[in-house]
Amino acid sequence: MGSPSFLTSPMFNIAFMLVTMQLGKKIDWEDPSVLMMARVGYYSAQVVVVLLAYALMQLVKSKNDTTELKYKETKTGATQGQEIKTTIVAYDTAQVQQFIQSTLTSVAMISLMHWQFKFTQPLLMQSILPFKNLLAHKIALIYLWGDDAATEESLKRPFQAENPLAALMGGGGSAASTEPAAAVDDGHKKKD
Repeated sequence: MGSPSFLTSPMFNIAFMLVTMQLGKKIDWEDPSVLMMARVGYYSAQVVVVLLAYALMQLVKSKNDTTELKYKETKTGATQGQEIKTTIVAYDTAQVQQFIQSTLTSVAMISLMHWQFKFTQPLLMQSILPFKNLLAHKIALIYLWGDDAATEESLKRPFQAENPLAALMGGGGSAASTEPAAAVDDGHKKKD
């Protein structure tokens, strides 16, 4: 089946942000009923996205791919350089859990910006963006859209950390956060 290419396009993200900002300017944020609808819409969207992420996690667990995955941790910290042994199902489940944690952190930050500093426009954009982020997540690309993790470089586990500015600047679009143990020795070539 394959994922729609616009989901992972940096240009789509920029266009989405610009259009949403323009729509946000046309909304009367001073109207209490509009503000209440925006709040309800925002928090409802976050609940739905978290529930969908849990459903994705259940899909990962139902596939139960117990293929062993080994890689060296290159993130800075206590585990740097340590070889990690896990399975595909455990790794993918952990990736979805990180997405959920990231979503909840975003909810806390947007809530602080809204309730403490009275920012209202982020409510509109952040009501829609998490759905796009979930559908474009690498685990969703593999399990929902049917993209092949074995043939697409960006979907090979362990995933590389995304650098959104690198794609716009003509770079590869990722900065290594984890490196496969096998890739260290075999002179693996990247696709251009």
